[in-house]
Amino acid sequence: MDKFDGKGDFGMWKYKMMGQLDIQGFLPVIEEGIMIYTTQEPKKDEPKNKVRSLLGTCLSDQILRKIMHETIALGQWNALERIYQTKSLPNQIYLKKQFSC
Repeated sequence: MDKFDGKGDFGMWKYKMMGQLDIQGFLPVIEEGIMIYTTQEPKKDEPKNKVRSLLGTCLSDQILRKIMHETIALGQWNALERIYQTKSLPNQIYLKKQFSC
């Protein structure tokens, strides 16, 4: 992940950073203001949160901005599929061009 240098988009950096913290299991430190991390019981939704966070760290800022309003991983995944896997005319032309070479 890129370091935030004060020149970029803080909101996007914050979203990605919170994703990294969640993957590592340290998100409660930020969310609850806890200064010392304590071991907690695994949450029921922990795998879903980690998937959502991982998606956030694997997408460019432009793409992430389109799906970050979705609050669950499945919603983000479905939004990506809806946007980029549709059978629209530009996508069909692109695919035909890729396979015709």
